[in-house]
Amino acid sequence: MFFTENRGGKMILFLIPILIMILLFFLQLSKSISKMIAVFIDFLFIGGFVAYLLHGKVSTKIASGHAIYFWNIVFGIGSCLIYYLLLTLLVMKFPKIAAVVNYIIAWFGTLIMYGLLFSVFIGGFPRLLNNSELSMLTNLLIVTLLAFVTFKIRKNIFSTPDEYSS
Repeated sequence: MFFTENRGGKMILFLIPILIMILLFFLQLSKSISKMIAVFIDFLFIGGFVAYLLHGKVSTKIASGHAIYFWNIVFGIGSCLIYYLLLTLLVMKFPKIAAVVNYIIAWFGTLIMYGLLFSVFIGGFPRLLNNSELSMLTNLLIVTLLAFVTFKIRKNIFSTPDEYSS
């Protein structure tokens, strides 16, 4: 064998499987993170909106002090669980409607992330063309294309491979 003659060769044979395992670990980690990000905006928006709506009407009536915020969090998490269950049920019972709903949600989520990202780094949507209307239209076209990627990720989260017709 050409690697058994010296110690360096044995070390390389030992390191290759470890490097492959590390690479596979980071690949799996990146897939998990991208799935979490795909629904994070939904959960953040829905949970925050429900907590905001129920804060004055329910939370302050059933608790006082810092316990109010505990109930806000409980209501927010509960609304996210209901949202996830309803969306999963929609995917199982009505896959075509679920595909449209998921693309619309993906589009708005992508628009929010795109706008937030550019607002933080450059202060607004990037000016891609000299004409401001065409520049905004180009930005919306980019968001639409990016939403297809987000939609594919959402499709994998909420369904099994045999559900949803492509």
